[in-house]
Amino acid sequence: MICAEYRTAVSARLDGERTDVVADGAGLDEHEERCADCRDWLAVARRLRALTAGAQGPSPEWSAGLVDRLLGRLAADEGDQARTA
Repeated sequence: MICAEYRTAVSARLDGERTDVVADGAGLDEHEERCADCRDWLAVARRLRALTAGAQGPSPEWSAGLVDRLLGRLAADEGDQARTA
């Protein structure tokens, strides 16, 4: 197993999703035992998950405003590019 496969599968496992890489997870555990980089990655992923577990996302009003601002900015940028082309 390569590190990218391990990290994808472990990320899914942390999120409670199915891990298609290895059905029983034994391959994940074996990789973790052999690979210090992935052990470090897992520690950071677990810490990040713990830190964000209770975090709330932005309010719908804020999100809608952001989308409107971004779309407005994109339109302005496209207008600028059309004038300079």
